[in-house]
Amino acid sequence: MVAEEDRGPVGRFIDRIRAPFRIRSTPEPQMPLYTTGIQEPVLAQGITIPALYAVSHENLILRTVISKLQQEIFRRGYYWEKKFQKKCDACDEEYNFDVEVCDSCGGPVRTPDPTQTTYAKWLMKGENSMEQSFMQVMFEIEKDLEIVDDAFLILIKDYYIDPDNGEVQHYRIREVIRGDPIFMRIISDKRGVRGGRYRVCPLHRDQIAYPGQDDTCTVCGNSMQDAHYANMAGSGKTQYYLEGEVLHISKYSPSKLYGRSPVNTMWRQAMTLTAMDNYMYTSYQKRRSPKGIISVTTDNLESMKSFWKSVDEKMERDPHYIPKVGIESQTGRGGVSWVKFMDTLEEMQYTAVRDEIRNRIAAFFGVSSIFMVDSGKSGGLGNEGMQILVTNRAVEFGQKVYTDVLFPRFLREMGVTDWKITLYPNEEEDEITRLRRDEMEVNLAQRMQMLGYKPELLEEGDRDIRFSYKKIDPQQAMGGAPPGMPPGMPPGGGMPPGMPPGGGMPPGGPMPMGPQMSQQVPPNMMRQMMPPSQPGGEGVGIRQSRGPAAPDRRSVPGSGAPVSSVQQRGAQPSQAQQNSRSLMNARRYRGA
Repeated sequence: MVAEEDRGPVGRFIDRIRAPFRIRSTPEPQMPLYTTGIQEPVLAQGITIPALYAVSHENLILRTVISKLQQEIFRRGYYWEKKFQKKCDACDEEYNFDVEVCDSCGGPVRTPDPTQTTYAKWLMKGENSMEQSFMQVMFEIEKDLEIVDDAFLILIKDYYIDPDNGEVQHYRIREVIRGDPIFMRIISDKRGVRGGRYRVCPLHRDQIAYPGQDDTCTVCGNSMQDAHYANMAGSGKTQYYLEGEVLHISKYSPSKLYGRSPVNTMWRQAMTLTAMDNYMYTSYQKRRSPKGIISVTTDNLESMKSFWKSVDEKMERDPHYIPKVGIESQTGRGGVSWVKFMDTLEEMQYTAVRDEIRNRIAAFFGVSSIFMVDSGKSGGLGNEGMQILVTNRAVEFGQKVYTDVLFPRFLREMGVTDWKITLYPNEEEDEITRLRRDEMEVNLAQRMQMLGYKPELLEEGDRDIRFSYKKIDPQQAMGGAPPGMPPGMPPGGGMPPGMPPGGGMPPGGPMPMGPQMSQQVPPNMMRQMMPPSQPGGEGVGIRQSRGPAAPDRRSVPGSGAPVSSVQQRGAQPSQAQQNSRSLMNARRYRGA
């Protein structure tokens, strides 16, 4: 039974509305979609899963595409992020802004618990029994998704047993390993619901109960649980896993059970590329088949043999010798002809066919040709940017499988409810765009402060500057201002500091950061809220102190510019430009 506090507001609401009524539900479909018990993945054309892995490892195009996707998805690592700013303890209402009490029920609110991530961070930074880090396991998981569209993450749990009653009190996840899709299988009933066939004791996995048998362990007397997954790895005995011990995901074709292999879909194309590579190998390395033969029609075979013997001798002495051929025939059928055995690569359209198949495979995975060293046919820098954009979309789709499916399920098993794990985008956002957006947020905070609202910095993945706003108490807002004067006004009247006479915007653009704002955001916090261009967060991201190229950093003058060792700096930068540069400098390491 689920505890009352674990049902959540929706569960408690459903319990209240159904209490005085009888319930009748829509009948569930009873179609025998699957066989009851261990399910087998569907593979067309009689292809086995080991064959899919073999062709993916041997085919150059497939391996290039899969490796590029692996690198781009996990290239910049991950970071921990708060799921909310405040949360109600009574009704579980979440807020992304600061509140004192819950607006729904008036209950107390709390901030995310930082102690929830202590053990999870330690586990993810360590290594499993195979000396693999968490990110290395994710690399293997991504390869399984690209090849068979099925990935299995096994959570090795240690169960802690009460010595008095022999029951499991709690557990901890000791390590995370990858389950091989070649041997991992899903156990379900005919409708595709996991379980319903085998029941296993959590403490004695060799004790198995079948439908109709007593589901009590004969060794410890504990109740058995449904087995959801099985490992068929040829050890002589099948290993069964309970709910929560194996996390299964699919990327391209998620369903009730298994996904559908992309390599199986493009099997013919992949095997065609393999055959073409074998043809090139045998042609250049073994030369088993000649290109053709010279056919001579003559009535005097001995004369022909002596003639070509002399031609061969002269060709050895003089490579530039041109033989003269004269054919005698009493019947008038004499002549020399060339019989071709093999077509050239140009005649076979080898390059065109190979490029067509490669583009089809790359288009399915969303990998552009620029990552496959094929920029010669691109239409300039604009076309390259478009190709990279397509790849970014494919990487974003792949990252959502982890951030929206795998990582939340993993954290739920770890008991982490207030935090989430997010993968950094593969391509960093344009630095100028980020700085302009941050500058707009700072300017907005200054204006909200002038209107009587107190801005507070939000921590959202150490990526961008975001503020939440609270209404300032009028008594506090008066501060040291004389009676009758609005907050922020100078004692002698007039405009606030930094504002020109007559109102309007200060010269040079948006108003710079005022003294009140500077007091609220100390310098060390400014460095924290303005991360470098390649942030690493709490995870394993790569930091790079070097920002994007700028025109004033060029060491060589551009086309049409006068040759000079000193680049022209132009007019004095405006106040907005100075603010932008200050934000950019805050993102870099000191001394970089």
